[in-house]
Amino acid sequence: MADWHTKLEKELIREFGGTPTESYGPDGRMPDGDPVEVRAAKTEDRFRLNRDTHDELLEDDGTYIFDDVTDNQPPRKVPADEIDDRLEDDWHSDRGYEHQFVEVDEIF
Repeated sequence: MADWHTKLEKELIREFGGTPTESYGPDGRMPDGDPVEVRAAKTEDRFRLNRDTHDELLEDDGTYIFDDVTDNQPPRKVPADEIDDRLEDDWHSDRGYEHQFVEVDEIF
């Protein structure tokens, strides 16, 4: 059985009209074929963004769907280029891949 995050990803992608993918990279595709990535915050007050996926979203006019699981606000879909404007130039690599964080309060 899929973990809570995978189940949430698929539900949100479908809710926004897209189709979940089963491969590496973005979590799904929107009806126009553009990639979409779901980022959820359950125990932290920030969203972790993977650089490789972020770069792919930028290249293909992709979007993020953000969900602060513990609040009562609806999930929010945001273009990747809008998120890119909020990011720093340096990426962290302490987990074996490059990533950055976006605070929940910056999205909601």
